[in-house]
Amino acid sequence: MPDALTLVVRRLTAPTPTTRRLVLALDGVPFAYQAGQAASIGLHGQRERRPYSIASAPTDTSIDDGLEFFLRTDPGGGLGRHLDAVREGARIDFEGPYGAFLLPEVLPASPLLFVAGGTGLAPLRSLAREARARGHQGPRHLLYSVRTADDVAYAEELASWQADHGGEAIVSVTRGADDSWAGRRGRIDLALLRQFAGPELPTCFLCGPSPMVEDVTHSLSQLGVPADHVRTEQWAPSA
Repeated sequence: MPDALTLVVRRLTAPTPTTRRLVLALDGVPFAYQAGQAASIGLHGQRERRPYSIASAPTDTSIDDGLEFFLRTDPGGGLGRHLDAVREGARIDFEGPYGAFLLPEVLPASPLLFVAGGTGLAPLRSLAREARARGHQGPRHLLYSVRTADDVAYAEELASWQADHGGEAIVSVTRGADDSWAGRRGRIDLALLRQFAGPELPTCFLCGPSPMVEDVTHSLSQLGVPADHVRTEQWAPSA
């Protein structure tokens, strides 16, 4: 299989004002990847491509022949020059997969804890769905931090998380939640993490802006979670 593919946008939706769900159609092209990996994409012929984690799981792709991405918009509401005015039916140049933010080859029976900041939910969604498909027996918990209540994506999946994954899904809003928000407020902190850090130590997957990932990593260490139980993916916050 070639390293670069040209794929067609099957679906483009706006789950929140600041994010987009982009689904590319493989149209029968064989493509193998592992949950948690990423790819670089840009409009066909556009020189610039940017890396994004794949939000679908390989088992999803085997069923619907598609690849999903969860993207954050820029302050103007676009996706950047590399995806300027992208639309359904547009052609996308695609390179990948790459990355080592993966599930263990042998899944533990102990809990899995996924900690996401913003669009860092993308690879964690992939990992959780693949762990379920692979028969993981322990609970899979999700802690999902967003700036405002309007930034919460995948609401239907979050609502069914307990049924699908046997664990809790907690969304925490860090800024500007009004009285209509009945959920948790504030950052993902030591007190919240303590609820999931023992006595059966979880295997943890963290993805989001670097400050969040570093803070959560430090907190997990304080709670006695060994470093080899923590896997991270992070990026610098946008301006």
